[in-house]
Amino acid sequence: MRWRDSSGRRRSKRFGDDERTARIFDEAVNDVGKTDRKVAAKLPGAGGGVYPYETKQGTRWRYVARRSDGTLTSKRGFTSARAARDAKRRLTEKVERGELRHTKHTFGSWWREWLPRRKPYLEPGSWANYEVHGRKRLLPVLESIRLERLDDGPLNELVDVLAEQIDAEELGPKTANNALGTLVVCLSGAVKEKLIPRNPALEIERFPLGHVEREYLRLSEIPTYLSCCSDLYRPLAEVLVRDGLRISEAIALQIEDLELDDSGGAIVVYRSHKRSANHKTVVGSTKSDKFRRVEVGPRQSLMLREHLAHRATQPGGDSPKAHVFVMPARTTKRSTGRWEGAGAWGPMDRNTVSRDWHKAALIEAGLRHMPLHALRHTAAAAWLASGNTLAYVQHQLGHANITTTQRYYGHLERNVLAAGAAITEEQIERLTGLAA
Repeated sequence: MRWRDSSGRRRSKRFGDDERTARIFDEAVNDVGKTDRKVAAKLPGAGGGVYPYETKQGTRWRYVARRSDGTLTSKRGFTSARAARDAKRRLTEKVERGELRHTKHTFGSWWREWLPRRKPYLEPGSWANYEVHGRKRLLPVLESIRLERLDDGPLNELVDVLAEQIDAEELGPKTANNALGTLVVCLSGAVKEKLIPRNPALEIERFPLGHVEREYLRLSEIPTYLSCCSDLYRPLAEVLVRDGLRISEAIALQIEDLELDDSGGAIVVYRSHKRSANHKTVVGSTKSDKFRRVEVGPRQSLMLREHLAHRATQPGGDSPKAHVFVMPARTTKRSTGRWEGAGAWGPMDRNTVSRDWHKAALIEAGLRHMPLHALRHTAAAAWLASGNTLAYVQHQLGHANITTTQRYYGHLERNVLAAGAAITEEQIERLTGLAA
């Protein structure tokens, strides 16, 4: 059965197969015609988008207002025209101030619209990380939630799910924080498109990372490791160990990036080698998208100048744009280099360096297993052990924020400071003894 009430709204009620009950109800309820509705609209307080309607409990009021997307919305149940009008005014003011936005987008629909837009502006690896975080961690919890309803409730549920996965050791805190960072970037795009007034994900507290002990070569192990490197790998290994470059940055170095003289010099890091979506190596920006100068000492400068002199005798090695570290063609399965089909004297392959040359040097030196990236940590530990500050390490490694350096290497600096305190005490005691 259907009828129209005093506010003009169509109402309906189902009775199944019970026709008699439906007819009795029909006799008790009468449609309110347009004339009657006009009369109701003339009640005190009506007008301005506020309308009365009749219920069993008496006259109730509703308002009709325009939302930020241009559509109309209505809310019922007010006991007075004034209450309805005040509620409408508060809603209208929020819309006008931009504090309330209405959209039909769910998080899932916005994610699928936003992610392809970002692809031209991101490195292939960054875009792939966004896609994985969205598919595995964000969409399973937030996909059906309307953007305008993304508040503490849904976001707390997401945090709870990530926390459970961390407790079950299915997910690391850093990965969970990266997923939350992806959510922040996505919702910032929604704010820019004026779909939501603010980004609620900015208020989510990140998971504590705790201290993770990173493997590295101790000072006494560095000469042993380098002496076990092959002649082809040795110059690159020295740059990784002594200068702290990432492998992707080191193999992308060009001759013009080196500024060397007898007193030392610098390696200017402009670019890095990365994997594209089709697993091919491409030249891209550094991890922080900024270039940096890595200072080198006289001994390192001499080693690099000798290497460049040798590089000049190789094909294409006299060009400023030539790669510093290259691989010859491989002639046998056991020889070093790249297969002839891949082209000779091209940049070194990071997988060959990591899986073959670095691994072979560790075995030859009788050292424990550690990833190639541990050589970057080795450089940081050596700088700190030599009395340099965390700020110096931050500059050399190219960390955008000192807190990153503190989190990775702060415990090493404390060891250096403790050793310095002990040395100071010994000096004071020695001088005190002499004075006595």
